[in-house]
Amino acid sequence: MNLANQKETLISIIESISKKLIEAEKILTDLDSPAGDADCGSGIRRGFEAVAKIIPELGQMELGDILKKVGFTLAYTIGGTSGAMLGTGFIETGKSIGDKKEPDAKDWVTALENALAVIKRRGGNTQIGDKTLVDSLEPAIMAMKNLVGSQINMFSIIEAAVAAAKAGSEQTIEMVARKGRASYLGQRSKGHRDPGSLVIVIMFEAALESIKR
Repeated sequence: MNLANQKETLISIIESISKKLIEAEKILTDLDSPAGDADCGSGIRRGFEAVAKIIPELGQMELGDILKKVGFTLAYTIGGTSGAMLGTGFIETGKSIGDKKEPDAKDWVTALENALAVIKRRGGNTQIGDKTLVDSLEPAIMAMKNLVGSQINMFSIIEAAVAAAKAGSEQTIEMVARKGRASYLGQRSKGHRDPGSLVIVIMFEAALESIKR
């Protein structure tokens, strides 16, 4: 992240994430159809269309408040488990950043770790291997944590997060779902990528593209 102008960069990332996830509606719906109720794509689109509408307001807010505003918007408009988990992610990251105006890379990673812990707890002690967004989110955050303080720039840190998220998402294809509606299918949930894990990949990819610009 451009630590010299974090607010502008954060808003750009949120805008990019919104655009890419709105565009991903069909692929998310297709992934959700075999093992879920095929509403992941429409829910995500609805949530991030709502976020896109509030972007003009975000420039008047501090970093933590921006993230919380996005989180509450997602939780309210997406609904269900996806809305709760994504909303929680943004809200808890915002709480951890608080009123910091220039958080460093370690602050951001710590905030993401704190958010992950709450997401896992609210998901019923969700763990890697349960075939959820945690399967891509946790490896991404751990990849970032391992590089913080190593003189590597933020672009390279997020690049590592993208690679880890992709690998984690890919692994969900061979998993049997243990959480959510897909878990009702048992062994039949195997052979399909978890759509939530792909949402996380797209989010980190969008962040990387924004920083690259």
